[in-house]
Amino acid sequence: MEKLMIFATLALMISCSSDPYKLTKAALDVEVLGNKPRNQECVMLGKVSGSNEQGSVELARNQVRNRAAELKADSVFITEEIPNGSEVKVYADAYKCN
Repeated sequence: MEKLMIFATLALMISCSSDPYKLTKAALDVEVLGNKPRNQECVMLGKVSGSNEQGSVELARNQVRNRAAELKADSVFITEEIPNGSEVKVYADAYKCN
């Protein structure tokens, strides 16, 4: 019985941690900017992208925020959102502003 509980707990942890659309703790602090920041306000850390095969812009944006957080960014500016049939792709610039 104890082995079954350990296995069930591990399976639950793996399934929760492998969801690319669930915001990570760090990504919760990544702000989606409405305007592209000026150079003196923020430093661009890189470009990030996300996609969702079910057509959810929100989930594709979550993936963008997760990837920006991996770069230690605190903000993203969405440069493009491309619906393509049932798939949505989101492209963004990741910034460190604070």
